[in-house]
Amino acid sequence: MSVNFAQNITVDFEGKVTNDNVILSEVIVQVLQNGKLLTSFKTEKDGSYNIYLPLGFEYIVSISKNNYVQKYYSVSTKGIPEEEANIKLPEISADVDLFKYYEGVDYSMFNEPINKFYYNPAKRNFEFDKEYLKQKKAEMKLVKQAEKKAILLALQKNEIKQKKLKGSDNKDQETKLLEEKKQLNDKLAKQSLMLKLIEEDEKTLFKSTKNKDEVKLNLVAANPETSTKVIDKKVRALLDKYKQGVTEERIEGQGIIVITRVVVRGQEAWVYQKKIFDWGGVAYFKDRERITVNTFETETSIK
Repeated sequence: MSVNFAQNITVDFEGKVTNDNVILSEVIVQVLQNGKLLTSFKTEKDGSYNIYLPLGFEYIVSISKNNYVQKYYSVSTKGIPEEEANIKLPEISADVDLFKYYEGVDYSMFNEPINKFYYNPAKRNFEFDKEYLKQKKAEMKLVKQAEKKAILLALQKNEIKQKKLKGSDNKDQETKLLEEKKQLNDKLAKQSLMLKLIEEDEKTLFKSTKNKDEVKLNLVAANPETSTKVIDKKVRALLDKYKQGVTEERIEGQGIIVITRVVVRGQEAWVYQKKIFDWGGVAYFKDRERITVNTFETETSIK
């Protein structure tokens, strides 16, 4: 039986794109809906992105940048009962760490999704395929090990070249090789650190938590103490950046227009957003919580 949902109901994702934990900006994010391009845009300068997926479809979200290995994950927003479609779902956090290309390393594992998100009727919430992700984590560890070998091989070649140049007058080439060696050693140190972090992650990723509803890694359910710290930090940042009153900003992307109104009153601040989708949907939010159009207009009016 097909279910018709209101057009402004979406499953929201947010995340940051990095390379070895270093922020990557202007990364291309593309969303395919049932195999057809729904939207395409670039991440912000801080590597962040947000996507809003209407219910009842299959999606592929691809993350790519020149000289980096493309990654993607799948999302199914099917299977949500109509009577539960209006229940507020938590925003899903999907951070992505891109691998930089190294000559001679096999990256074919990334021809498949690195993660799969879907709705679990038993939990009445979204989750990811833990066993599938565990398998992909193991494969990514092997890729990291192969990259480390590739760097060590490059260092050996560099050393051979330096020995051949010893005693020659080609100072420019010697300088280039020394700089290349320094860069390779830096990369080797990063690879060793990332492998260590992956091994630590393997030990803790799938252990049970004190709170059974808390999901690690890609689905984040912050505890109250953490939430308070994050909120306080965000409010301070807004107070430093915006003047008292209402400030409106407008961003137009492929498939979406986002109108943001930042409201600052005294020592308090809120972020309101109106999201207009090219498929006809309009959604309103206050600090990422869905609100009505009346609340949006009333609370963001200039007083």
